[in-house]
Amino acid sequence: MCPGDSLTDVQALREQIPALDGCVYLNCGTFGPVPSQSTDEVVRLLRLIESDGPFNPDVNETVHKVYETARESMSRFVGASSDEIALTRNVSDGINIVATGFDWEPGDEVIITDQEHPSGALPWINLSRRYGIKVRMLPLTHNQDETVASLEDLINPKTKLVFLSHVSTRTGYRLPAKRLCDVSHANGVPIMLDGAHAVGQMAVDVKDLGCDFYAGCGHKWILAPQGSGFLYIDREWIDKLKLTWLGWGMTEEYDLPSLSFEAVSEARRFEYATMNWAHFGGLVKSIGVAEELGIENTEARISELATNLKQRLSDIPGIEIESPMEPEISTGLVALSTAGLNHEAPGKWLWDEHRILVAHNAENQWMRLAVAHFLLEEELDRFVECMTELSEDR
Repeated sequence: MCPGDSLTDVQALREQIPALDGCVYLNCGTFGPVPSQSTDEVVRLLRLIESDGPFNPDVNETVHKVYETARESMSRFVGASSDEIALTRNVSDGINIVATGFDWEPGDEVIITDQEHPSGALPWINLSRRYGIKVRMLPLTHNQDETVASLEDLINPKTKLVFLSHVSTRTGYRLPAKRLCDVSHANGVPIMLDGAHAVGQMAVDVKDLGCDFYAGCGHKWILAPQGSGFLYIDREWIDKLKLTWLGWGMTEEYDLPSLSFEAVSEARRFEYATMNWAHFGGLVKSIGVAEELGIENTEARISELATNLKQRLSDIPGIEIESPMEPEISTGLVALSTAGLNHEAPGKWLWDEHRILVAHNAENQWMRLAVAHFLLEEELDRFVECMTELSEDR
């Protein structure tokens, strides 16, 4: 692929993704379609493991090298050191590792936003039931100064942790993450970011952001297999964060008769069980594809496509855009209210009649598009034409 020619890059990428042949894929926000080379690597490793024997010494060495390569690739992709990266199945794993890693007491407070995914809210709600902590809600608007001011108002001596999405799963609003980290640290409070909708569609440098914890996944914008994720833990927190789930592979010393162990002093101490090694081979390949394209090129293309799409959709009667319009605070997630359309399930209609895949909730009359870098302008034209048709049928 030629990084200097974005259209050439897109065409080359599309040729690697068979799922794009049969539909307009506007749902990277749930699962991204995986390039063939990543799928092929998963299959190759699975066949190697099962045909030669899972614990064959040669196979064991091979898959462990793949696993560690995934750690190195992910650390490079987000600007961390490899010893600060724990490989997980998904963002939910990472959130729960951190949530259960603090010594919570009644009256402790955690701050989250009012637009968190259930996986970003339920762990804290559970802690409130179990330990009596208070979950405080930071309201999100499409104004970064207001977001920062809201955190400054909410944070107080009882705040034990701030947990925020880097990008809102609801609207695609890009939070001022670095400024929020600064506010949190100025008050002596650690901060965790949910990067589910950031990593893979925009440049992420955890050191530059200044966060203490950052959870991400491969199966959305990185276009990697399901079951491949990561948790960044700043080195200062590796030994301070309490262990909740333990298992083989995370100790450097272990003695059963004396009931003693010593966990490794790296983020991998939080990897507590056997993982699907093959999926991490797919993650390595998908990160390679993303790096070859160039994350800056990817981010620029997504911004251009999403901005143009929102402008066109804003002219269609019956559609209300819930995402910010300004490119500098936007991402590829575009949320729509379809309450003004005379159709009870437009998302289902798009798929059944036009093979356009979106995230949707008919009951709430809501639709979310994930405008990825692999999309073509003519595919977005088809979507606009379909929404125009629904509007004219009101």
